[in-house]
Amino acid sequence: MNSIIKLDTRGRLVIPNEFREMLNLKEGDEILLSLDSKTDTLTISPIYGKLMDLVKIEIEFGDVPGCLAKIAKKIADLKIDLIMTESKSSQRGKKARWDIIADISKCSNSINQIKQLLLQSGFVESLSITKIARGNVHS
Repeated sequence: MNSIIKLDTRGRLVIPNEFREMLNLKEGDEILLSLDSKTDTLTISPIYGKLMDLVKIEIEFGDVPGCLAKIAKKIADLKIDLIMTESKSSQRGKKARWDIIADISKCSNSINQIKQLLLQSGFVESLSITKIARGNVHS
């Protein structure tokens, strides 16, 4: 299902009623708005349940069979709850990328500790972890 809508004069958009009904969205529900500046893509996703500490994790790793699964196992061991993920080869057979939206509220480690543990795993070449702001985003 797709729809083209216009922003109003204040930059707001209205999610069409059919979409809201399909997703069971009601007034006051939280929505995750994600901007991928590399692809000029804006994604709107409903957030179900109470999430405390949302982060975006961007991981680069070697594009070899099984590597993504090993990183996923390490993330699961850290009790990081994956909300949305997308993985893709950036250089087939050499480099791959995994973008994750996650809830780290059940993880007992700080963001810096998570970074260190993932880097020390031997599977992750580089990564960044950014807290996701609630409400208005300011520069």
